[in-house]
Amino acid sequence: MKKYLGKGWIVEACSGHIQDLPQGGGKKRSKAMWASKNGNLPEPPWEWTEGAERVIATILNKAADSGVEEVYLATDPDREGEFIAWRLSILFSEFPVLKRVTFNEITKTAVKDAIENPGGINMDLVDAAKVRRFMD
Repeated sequence: MKKYLGKGWIVEACSGHIQDLPQGGGKKRSKAMWASKNGNLPEPPWEWTEGAERVIATILNKAADSGVEEVYLATDPDREGEFIAWRLSILFSEFPVLKRVTFNEITKTAVKDAIENPGGINMDLVDAAKVRRFMD
C-alpha cells in the first residue's frame, strides 16, 4: 500500500484482531457484568489479543513521533474488519482526524479511491460482530 500512496504516508499493520472478550472464567466473564439495558448491547471489558498491545503501542508511538494528524483505518470490508476498525478508532482517538476506508483489492486504483472516499464505521456490523462473540 505504501508504494501506492507515496511519500508522506506511514503504513502499518495491526495484524488482525487486537482486542477480544476476556478468556477463561472468573469475574471478567460474569454475565452480570455484561448486563445490558434498553436493548443496548453490553460493553464487556475488552482484553488485548496476544502480542497486540505491543504492536499498537509501537504504531501509536510512531504516529505521535511523526506528527500524524489523520489516521485512516483500513480493514476488511466485513463484520470482523468493522469490529477491528471500531476497536482501533477507540485506541487512536487521540488523533484529530480518523477516517474509515475499505477496498476489496490492494491495487493502486482501489487504494487511491478508498482514500479519496472515506466513510464511517458501520456500527450495525460492529454490533453483529459483538453478538457473534457473545454467542460463541
